[in-house]
Amino acid sequence: MLRLIVGFLPWIIFGALGSSWPFLALILALAVSAVAVARQAFSHSLKILDAVTLAFFVFITIGLIGFGWTILATYMTLIVNLTLMAVAWGSLIVGAPFTIQYAREQTPPEVWRTPLFLRINQAITAVWGLDFFLSALISLYRHASGDDSLWTRYAWVLLSAAALAFTVYFPDWQRARALRTAPTSAPR
Repeated sequence: MLRLIVGFLPWIIFGALGSSWPFLALILALAVSAVAVARQAFSHSLKILDAVTLAFFVFITIGLIGFGWTILATYMTLIVNLTLMAVAWGSLIVGAPFTIQYAREQTPPEVWRTPLFLRINQAITAVWGLDFFLSALISLYRHASGDDSLWTRYAWVLLSAAALAFTVYFPDWQRARALRTAPTSAPR
C-alpha cells in the first residue's frame, strides 16, 4: 500500500502545492517522479504509473516553462485527472490493471495468476479510474461555471481518500468473502 501512495506522491505534491507555488510544485513533482523512475529502472521494476507520471511532468514542464503554453496551467486539474484516468482505464482495457504491479510486491508469486488476485486488482483499479473520472467532471464543472470554491478545488482529496480506503480494505474483505463462499470438502 505504501508503494502505491509513493507512486502517487508526485501528484500529491503537485496537488497540494500547485495552487500556492505552481512552479515549485512542478519542479518537486518532476524531481520525485524522476528519482522514482530511475530507481525502478535500475531494479528492472518500472511501473506504468511512474513512467506516465514522469512523462507527464516532463511534458508539462517543457510546455509551461519552455514554450509558455499557459493553457496547460489553465486546465491543469482537468489534464491531471484525464491523464490518471487514462492510466487506470487503459490498464484495465489491456488486461493489466496498474495496481497489480504494486500488489505483486506484497503477495507471494503463487497467487499472482489466480482469478481472485486479478479480480481484486481490477476492482481497485476501476475505483481509482472512477475517482479520476469524477475529479475530471468536477474540474470541468469548475471551469464551465467559474466556481472556484473550496469544495471544487479540493473535492479530489475526498475522492482519493475514499479510493485509498477501498484499496486498503477491499482485498482483505474480498479474500474473506472468497473463503466463506468456497466449496467445502466432500463429507467422509
